[in-house]
Amino acid sequence: MTGQRTRFEFADGLLFFTAFVWGINFPIAKHVLAHVPPMLFSGARFLLGSLVLFLLLALRGQHLGVPRRDLPQLAMLGLIGIAAFQGFWSNGVALTTASKAAILVNLSPIIAAIMLSFGPVKPGMATWIGVSLSFAGVFLTINNSLSEITLGGGTLAGDLMMIGAAALWSLYTVIAQPILARLGPLRVTAWSMLIGALALLPFAAWSARDFSPGGIGPGVWLGFAYTVTFAGAFGFAWWYEGVRRIGASRTMVYSNMIPVFAIATAVVLLGEEFTLLQTLGAAIVLAGIALTRRG
Repeated sequence: MTGQRTRFEFADGLLFFTAFVWGINFPIAKHVLAHVPPMLFSGARFLLGSLVLFLLLALRGQHLGVPRRDLPQLAMLGLIGIAAFQGFWSNGVALTTASKAAILVNLSPIIAAIMLSFGPVKPGMATWIGVSLSFAGVFLTINNSLSEITLGGGTLAGDLMMIGAAALWSLYTVIAQPILARLGPLRVTAWSMLIGALALLPFAAWSARDFSPGGIGPGVWLGFAYTVTFAGAFGFAWWYEGVRRIGASRTMVYSNMIPVFAIATAVVLLGEEFTLLQTLGAAIVLAGIALTRRG
């Protein structure tokens, strides 16, 4: 029993830290994207991220290859969770407002719960309540009002793309569970990231036609290194470790912490205001996570 409790607490801490890493990635990536075309950024980021994971596997003496029977599922994970998700996400952000994008992409825990409800192990009532409560906390944090909706702007196409991105992220997390048990998070992440990056390379090459890296300063390169390693390679591997340990529906709810950390980072780095109402929203997110984990 003690071992199970330790494993439970480790998974929660790891996912909470991953949400933090991905949250502070927003202002860092925004700074990098001011100098690097988005598709080039995505393709190079995940290609290098996969190489980091393969190097880590080699240093740990772990087998790099995968059984031939697992390649189709790894290809599906790479195309869904890396290539397609990034395509929907980057274009959706361009066509709608940042606030609406953050809300819509965080429909993913609810979509994941709906997907899992068709499987043999169905989410319980506490999970549904926790996911909904956590999403409400995210909405309150970003909307910052109890009397009106302040998420106007953007286009319907952009909103639909962000909902599509949320569905792709949910599917990516849910369908990974069986193969994680066989290959482990590092190998699954390394191979899916490599396949997704290769699918992005033609678009990256096209967007790099007029790109010149000569005028890029060290701050941009450091930011890119962060998005490759922590927010890219390690972040995805940690996320998959959470899926392996506590399941997809309970892991997905931690994605609701990402915009909360993103806003908090903007307060520190950009001097933006974080109100008492937004603090209440963050507390509701944490309560939703706790309830979902109990479920």
